[in-house]
Amino acid sequence: MLLALLLPALAQAQMRVQVPSAGQAIRDIEATQPALPPPTDDVQLEVPKAERPTPAPDTSGLRLLVKAFVIKGNQVFSDQELQLLLDDLRGQELDLGGLRDAAQRITAHYQQQGYLLARAFLPAQEIDGAVVRIEVMEGRYGRIELSNQSRARDSVLRAPLTALDGGAAVNSADLERSLLLLNDLPGVQAKGTLRAGQAPGTSDLLVEAQPGPWASGSLEADNFGGYHTGEFRLGGSFNLNNPLGLGDQLNLRLLGSDRDQRYWRSAYQLPVGPWSTRVGAGYSHMSYELNRKRLKKLQMNGQASVQSLFLVQPILRGRTFDLSAQLQYENKQLRDDIDLFELSKRKHIELWTLSLGGSRQDRFFGGGYNQFSLSYGSGRLTFDDAFEQRLDRYSAATGGGFAKTNLQVARLQRLGNRFQLYAQVNAQWASANLDSSEKMGLGGPYGVRAYPLSAGIGDQGWQAGLELSYALAPRWQLSLFADKGYVQVNRLPWTREINTQRLQAAGLGARWSGDRRQLNLTSAWPLDNQKAGDGPERTPRIWVSATQFF
Repeated sequence: MLLALLLPALAQAQMRVQVPSAGQAIRDIEATQPALPPPTDDVQLEVPKAERPTPAPDTSGLRLLVKAFVIKGNQVFSDQELQLLLDDLRGQELDLGGLRDAAQRITAHYQQQGYLLARAFLPAQEIDGAVVRIEVMEGRYGRIELSNQSRARDSVLRAPLTALDGGAAVNSADLERSLLLLNDLPGVQAKGTLRAGQAPGTSDLLVEAQPGPWASGSLEADNFGGYHTGEFRLGGSFNLNNPLGLGDQLNLRLLGSDRDQRYWRSAYQLPVGPWSTRVGAGYSHMSYELNRKRLKKLQMNGQASVQSLFLVQPILRGRTFDLSAQLQYENKQLRDDIDLFELSKRKHIELWTLSLGGSRQDRFFGGGYNQFSLSYGSGRLTFDDAFEQRLDRYSAATGGGFAKTNLQVARLQRLGNRFQLYAQVNAQWASANLDSSEKMGLGGPYGVRAYPLSAGIGDQGWQAGLELSYALAPRWQLSLFADKGYVQVNRLPWTREINTQRLQAAGLGARWSGDRRQLNLTSAWPLDNQKAGDGPERTPRIWVSATQFF
């Protein structure tokens, strides 16, 4: 009976005091962190320059009435497609220069479609019946050779090259994809060289793979934590590249706060199959203790662990555009304890998530970089205790099946040599009331920055930001930003409290980037007069981070 009376009262108290739960605490740590600077994909490819002798000038002045063209040697494009390029020339009188221009049209068409070694030309011929013959050399692969000096096995490096069939026409998009997928392998740096093949009209491809860094990582310090779990944090990440020679990678991340929050995560992944599919598994664990004066006597603590399996499939891969799909399974074990009353709340979530994400570079208005991600998750929350399950059924009703959809879109737009504009939108839609581990939050250093992490937590909503940056000096960048967001606390309201919240803010930022290190400082002011989140109100709210890469 005492338990039945205490739990609802404590639940309401937690809502008012906004005490974090294990689900919220691990969600805040593992939330996706958007990166402002776009990655640079550079394909190291040497292509032999076509040695085309300068045609002798036509001094005869002869002109020929052309009735038809015959095209030979083409396999990539049909006769009909190539003949359309020459439609306006039939029935015209052309000199030798005009006939060469006709062949150049076909060459240009091939190269515009990425066949960088293709060439059309006029062979020696006797023109009979005003029919002109054009020969096409499509520039096909001869031999494909691998020179492997990296730590990865030959079989791993040959997998991305299987799409480049010997005898196929050399296409820049296919070649780019294979070389980029090779460079995506941890601990591998690859470049390609095309050189003249033994057979006429062919080119041999030599792929050289050099060892990349065997390890990488970073050390971090910031004040991005929660008020109750510890705002000041120290952490680090470590990546071991290609430890088994399989194109694999081992990841480790550690994080600790000044309020006894501890977190670690390990993951391992490797490529499988001929399509550069990557599979992996991960495990993370987080523990916390609430030792602020108001809550210390309750001896509140908790922990969360997440086991995950994932599969990532590249769909499109190029220097200016990439697209990939990911399927992930997560099993989350969540526990919150109040030792003073010997109360324990345990639950677990099974979640399947299918996502599609990518990036694109363009030249619009000086050039820009876009990132996007769309995901759909379907899961089930189960309480380990039957009483907790009944209590939830008559309150928030988070137990059972749920689904959520997430959208993230961002663009970095260049505005001249010194200015750039960054815009981003994040949104979440939910089918039911969600556990704290699945909700979204508006506050924090990556949201509406005048509010703490615990501000604006709800089942569905959106958050947007706009930031104008100015390169003051080679290493210094100043910014002016505005953030806004809206959240619906419960998808299906179960109390009489206000169920929506809107937050907006503006502020200033500064960034210093050195050799493998970075410092960030952000100051944000709220644009509305409301209390949101836990902890004392701070105006301005300042976020600081320092990172050392290695």
